[in-house]
Amino acid sequence: MPLFGPPNIAQLEAKRDIQGLIKALTYKDPEVKIAAADALGPLGDPMAVEPLAFLIGDEDAGVRRAAVRALSARGGVRVVEPLIAALQDNDPGVRGVATQAVYRRLMTDPDQDARRETVMALGRIKAADAVEPLVKAIMDPDETVRVASVKSLASIGDVAAVAPLIVMLAHEQYRAKTTGRSSLAVERAASQALDALCTENAIDALQSALGHDDAEVRELAVKRLARIGSPLVSNMLEAHLSDDDPIIRRSAARGLAEVGWEPPSQETGARYWAALREWRRCAECGAAAIPLLVAAFPRAQARERSDILAALASVGWQPSELDATAASFWASQGNWEKCVEVGTPAVEVLDGIVNTAPRWRERAAAAAALRALGEERVVPFARVQLVEHALGVLDGEGSDDEKRASLTTFLAEEHQFEPHAKQKVEWCQCGYPSTRIRKDGTRDLITDVLGFEQDESNAPAYFCPNCDARRTAEGI
Repeated sequence: MPLFGPPNIAQLEAKRDIQGLIKALTYKDPEVKIAAADALGPLGDPMAVEPLAFLIGDEDAGVRRAAVRALSARGGVRVVEPLIAALQDNDPGVRGVATQAVYRRLMTDPDQDARRETVMALGRIKAADAVEPLVKAIMDPDETVRVASVKSLASIGDVAAVAPLIVMLAHEQYRAKTTGRSSLAVERAASQALDALCTENAIDALQSALGHDDAEVRELAVKRLARIGSPLVSNMLEAHLSDDDPIIRRSAARGLAEVGWEPPSQETGARYWAALREWRRCAECGAAAIPLLVAAFPRAQARERSDILAALASVGWQPSELDATAASFWASQGNWEKCVEVGTPAVEVLDGIVNTAPRWRERAAAAAALRALGEERVVPFARVQLVEHALGVLDGEGSDDEKRASLTTFLAEEHQFEPHAKQKVEWCQCGYPSTRIRKDGTRDLITDVLGFEQDESNAPAYFCPNCDARRTAEGI
């Protein structure tokens, strides 16, 4: 009969005898080791970490489970490696305890270093069941943990991480745009991870991201699909030519171009060219292009609007609504009577032409249309009816002499010069009246028949409405 029995674990625990409990870990009886480990766990003494870690290699599965429980109770950086090693134990019971220890304890550890080391180790061993916890970890408050989690997901290579990574990247980019603050390190890591993960195997995962409510997420998913460069993505990208967001439509169209997709001459083709803002090519798809062109017009930049109107004209569009788009269309066709028929919605369109059209004839025609609508403007024509009449004479039948005679009579009747006072009219090189010459040889502009706008010095600069020639007092 031996002189000494097994150590009294309860007594050692009551005394908080750490050294005694550590020594008990070396006892040959597995039950003693288990009891000692279970007692050491709640005490959390750092001296017990290495002895407990040593037990991860014990031949008895129950001892290994007890060691995992004890190390998990303590937490911290020093327990990461032994607990990660236990994830690969050949006993399912040990692996189960280790899984809870790692995913429920270490990945929520108050110590950010412990969290970071844990996610790095999971990536290193390529733990297949770590994807879901790592996806949660990419939202960790600590940037270094987020970066490490992203890199581990890339290392594991499971496409289940694709959609969450896209969501995270979209949110980071949105935060950068709206607040100017984001993590470049996280963005870079996420982008690199998606580079590695977005292969043909990720097509289904990307398709799920395409259904996300956030347009930023859908845009990134479309761009990632396009970069796969596989014909398999064509149908998905085609569907997003109808997305509500023009940026996503454009990304889808660019992706289709990258995979060598040939747009058909029908609605899908029209949507493709509209997404790329290739309005002429869009119109080549026929009547299917009309609703797309009409819808695009109000939102288009000013420089694009003339292209859209030309495209609409090329497909024989005739406006059915009395709205601003119709007014713009009729104005682009020089059909000012139709503009007047549009009524009030045409006023803003006509005002824009009056103030900015590069050709003064267009300005004069728009000003006359405004007058017909009861919206006469005093700028840039003081008396637009005089300008309208003078241009009509020039455009009419007859020789140059006959036109000058007609204009001379008209100007005299409108008191623009006084023939009885020996005044004469001087003509622009295009035949339009521009200057009156007095009896004493002095000359001044006939401003009522010219257009005018403010120059750089806020002085009025005058223009011939027929040929756009600039007329200034200094040039007389």
